[in-house]
Amino acid sequence: MAQDIPPAGAAGLIPADALARIPGYEPGQRPDSLTVLSGGTVNQSFRVDTRAGSFVLRLNAAAAAGLGANHAREAQLHAAAASAGVAPQLIYADLAGRFMIMRFVAGAVWKAADFADLPRLCLLGATLRSLHAIAAPAVAAFDLGDILRGHCARLIAAEPAQRALLESLMEQADAALALCARGGRQATIVHNDLCHSNLIQGERLYLIDWEYAAVADPIFDPACVLAYYPDAEPLAQDLLDATGLGASVSMTVLARARFLFEFLSFLWHRRRRLSKEVAAADDAVEAALLRRLSV
Repeated sequence: MAQDIPPAGAAGLIPADALARIPGYEPGQRPDSLTVLSGGTVNQSFRVDTRAGSFVLRLNAAAAAGLGANHAREAQLHAAAASAGVAPQLIYADLAGRFMIMRFVAGAVWKAADFADLPRLCLLGATLRSLHAIAAPAVAAFDLGDILRGHCARLIAAEPAQRALLESLMEQADAALALCARGGRQATIVHNDLCHSNLIQGERLYLIDWEYAAVADPIFDPACVLAYYPDAEPLAQDLLDATGLGASVSMTVLARARFLFEFLSFLWHRRRRLSKEVAAADDAVEAALLRRLSV
């Protein structure tokens, strides 16, 4: 839920150099309006309205990098996606990775139930097909196996009793990665974090929050959807067909790719729990992921 706050309070919430990058903002003046936006679990976002329009300012949390975010890569891939109408226009990305400014797009944020709706899921698949067709810029390499092993190493160091479980799951992940690699698919831009709060239905479907985006196997995007939303499983073939992968990816391969994102999501939640208190709902998500991984 968005929360309106007095524009006069902006200076206490947003660094002055970030406000100064918003089009239409005059230093020393108040923005026309300032709204705290909900949806993020790590970063903090604001809608800022000025005479030049409406913008989203996202302040990046330092903890995001430890969870796998890469803001330099994000800026490049967000800009590429925006040029194809898949993402909102990127206005400015701080070189130090502290904040980003995007043009605000009006629309309804998706709900979890939308992933079990065939027309919606096919629209997402078509959007992903457009994303995967964009010529990918040269960006920092993305190695999902290295990311998974890094999370495991840090968790084992903090919780040695979890070693056997995590090493067993990592063995399965290595096998799944090898199976996906044998498909020989050309690497494309992938969003890699298709949770419902990152999808906005406006004049078209926009994808937001690209901090985990990469150039990688396009199967990762539908696999991410199925890992986050098990209710989409009966529509998996429809999703694959809409992305253009239906003729080249079997359900077996998709299931192993889904495992990778279930494992990644489980590790992400557990890493967060080590570094801070999390809500009971997050604990429930982590427990559900572990049950699915153990099947």
